[in-house]
Amino acid sequence: MLRKRVLSAVLTALFAALPLIATPAAASAGTTEASVQASLDRELAKRAAISPAAVHVCYAVHVADYDWLDTVCDGEEAGVPALGKRIEAIRIGVNGGGAGVCYTPHVQDIGWFTSESCNLQEAGTTGLAKRLEALKIRGAGTRLCYTAMGQGYEYQDVRCQNEVVGTVGQARYMSGIAIWVA
Repeated sequence: MLRKRVLSAVLTALFAALPLIATPAAASAGTTEASVQASLDRELAKRAAISPAAVHVCYAVHVADYDWLDTVCDGEEAGVPALGKRIEAIRIGVNGGGAGVCYTPHVQDIGWFTSESCNLQEAGTTGLAKRLEALKIRGAGTRLCYTAMGQGYEYQDVRCQNEVVGTVGQARYMSGIAIWVA
């Protein structure tokens, strides 16, 4: 009986000490396009107020089962790679020094989009359960670099200025991305 109590106490302490996988901060259920846009605008404005001379990049991703996640900026990780959830769409914005950004997604069953999305426009799909497989990002008036990870691969080597990140022709989803001004 004593052994069972000791074992139970040890197991309880062990499980309490294990780190839990944090769930992503989803903007909220039923997030609207306008609220995602407003979140990106607020984050860019906040960063511009802190360091007005600097160029900042902020971005938000739409993830399977989670909707749009909270906006992140300047090299922070967007997505939920620890949970293996696919990114389906992305919005990217840049502020400072007259800079801009354009980006082109490669999406499951669609391939490369024929036109770029620019300055906070949605790239990819929402509501269609299509994975974002690859992405090209091009800074205008600034140099942007980025890396991504996904199904079956860790964070890739850094890519910059319209180089492909992710995979093409391998049917693998992207699950995390980080973008920064170089």
